Amino acid sequence: MRILRSTGRTVALAAAVGALALAAPVTASASASASAQSAPAAAVQPAAEQQAEAGKEVQVWASNVRLHVEPLVNSPSPTTFGPGKLIDFCQRQGDFVSEPGQGSSTWWSYVELPGGSDGLWISNVYLVGGEKIEGVPDC
Repeated sequence: MRILRSTGRTVALAAAVGALALAAPVTASASASASAQSAPAAAVQPAAEQQAEAGKEVQVWASNVRLHVEPLVNSPSPTTFGPGKLIDFCQRQGDFVSEPGQGSSTWWSYVELPGGSDGLWISNVYLVGGEKIEGVPDC
């Protein structure tokens, strides 16, 4: 008898857990569906995030500027670029960079090469637009 009772409880417990598991996704998708219908995706996404996804074209004025994996002067630099245009997604402060006759900055931009590439960092000193590039959001 004990085995039957134990088995009966186990079956009842398994059925209850299964019912909860089946009900949970329905509830989650129903609420997700309701919020998706109430507001378009573009309205939910912040404007700065939308702009960061699109990127802004920026001009590199110097030749053979090192692009880094972090906004740090001593981080690895897998390539160089310039002069030319890059796609700038966002900017943040990093190491101080000074270029004689051009100025200095602690701001760096997260960029991609025009044909697409992994994101890399370039000091804003080498970009047309000043210490902090207007129209490019902070990272």
